[in-house]
Amino acid sequence: MTPERATRGRGALLLPALAVAAFGASLPANVRADDSFRYEGGIVSVGDHKIDLLGKCGEPALEEPRVEERLSQQGEERHRWRRRISLTVERWTYNFGPQRFLQFVTLEAGKIVAIARGGYGYPLPRPANAEPVPRARCDHASLRVGASTFDVVAACGEPALKEVRVEASLEGFEGETQVVQASKVVNVETWTYDFGPSAFVRFLEFVDGTLTRIELGSYGYAR
Repeated sequence: MTPERATRGRGALLLPALAVAAFGASLPANVRADDSFRYEGGIVSVGDHKIDLLGKCGEPALEEPRVEERLSQQGEERHRWRRRISLTVERWTYNFGPQRFLQFVTLEAGKIVAIARGGYGYPLPRPANAEPVPRARCDHASLRVGASTFDVVAACGEPALKEVRVEASLEGFEGETQVVQASKVVNVETWTYDFGPSAFVRFLEFVDGTLTRIELGSYGYAR
């Protein structure tokens, strides 16, 4: 049977994760950890952005997302803050055909955190016609901190990729005693825009619908 691609849905100390929706079984025994792998578009390594993976390797054969909750701890020993963060962790499976090994790529907050190599792959389905990385329709120089999500979508179109996390339950501690608690919930989104191979990828961070930060990535992949 030929496997078909699943449908795509688009200074802190991190304490152990609490899985809200876990994968269940671990990877098969013939899978081993790796730091990188090579494909036609180039080398993909731990630490690369999701846009690099998509630009070099295209769409995966299977995407498996899960939601995890993390506790981040900041401050000194006697006075520290804890923030609860809910974020999506994904496992992408790449099938390059029966002459190459399967590759399992784990992504967290839009970056590659682990790569594992499996057994030989399976016969490939017919290639899709769509480009894996869409090109932004605006000039990157027009992006400004303070813009709303609608401003950016109206000017640039939908992003190539979108990461979402929720930060909530900010708690203050002194020693082991809780001294204050804030119940505010903050929605944080990171949008990735690709402006083609002659310009840098832009990562836009929105907090509650307002653009608060713009970061540069590698050169783009969109044609």
